[in-house]
Amino acid sequence: MEIKNINIITILTVILAIALAVVSYFGAFIPSTYERDAASMAAQGAGQDVFDLFFVTPLLVISLMLMRKGNRIAFLIFGGTVFYILYSFFIYAFGVHFNNFFLLYCLILGASLYTFILFIIEANRLDVKSWFQDKLPVRSIATYFVVVALMFYLLWFKDIIPAILNNSIPESVSKYNLLVNPVHVLDISFLLPGLIITAVLLIKKHRVGYILTPVFLVFTLLLAMALIAMVVMVNIRGISEDSSVAVVFAVLAVISALFLI
Repeated sequence: MEIKNINIITILTVILAIALAVVSYFGAFIPSTYERDAASMAAQGAGQDVFDLFFVTPLLVISLMLMRKGNRIAFLIFGGTVFYILYSFFIYAFGVHFNNFFLLYCLILGASLYTFILFIIEANRLDVKSWFQDKLPVRSIATYFVVVALMFYLLWFKDIIPAILNNSIPESVSKYNLLVNPVHVLDISFLLPGLIITAVLLIKKHRVGYILTPVFLVFTLLLAMALIAMVVMVNIRGISEDSSVAVVFAVLAVISALFLI
């Protein structure tokens, strides 16, 4: 497996890993980082920062090292990891109240965006489809993507549509003193349609479907684990004692892991 832009990808990833480690350390262990945010948002941010520092950053670096040696699995895991960082730091850049790390949030957002673009260019050049066996459970994975997309569409619409009808503001926006919820924007505009489109492409056995499927599986696995870390931190800080939502995320993580394998 030859990656033509590996040196550019490596430079961007090193920058990304260093910046991610810095903001994650301060977010996890320096309480003043999120002092302008609501207590619940601060706890969620700290929980994700712990996960990013001790799991995502090492995964990013290790997958890059193995990818440079031609490992195909590492290549796909790398793409999913970068996409998770891109998604997450869109939220950090637009959803976290201004703090000392704003420029690093922008750096991580930009570096992850261009790294992911280069990943897609390389994946499109490679014959990724040939890496998989014919017995790949395409219909099961496609169904899983559609179910996850519809589940989150219903969840967000339950919050958004009543607010529109009542000319009010969704609780997830007002509670955190936001202009809009960046998760709503990302999911409704990009992520959930992307899951459905990938499901269709996978059923049709289109080569793009084979590129995006492992990316989305790695992403959903990492995001579910990050959400579990958020729930744990919220409970540790005594803000909430309800851990039932973590069970849902754990199920999503397990299913994503099994399909990924």
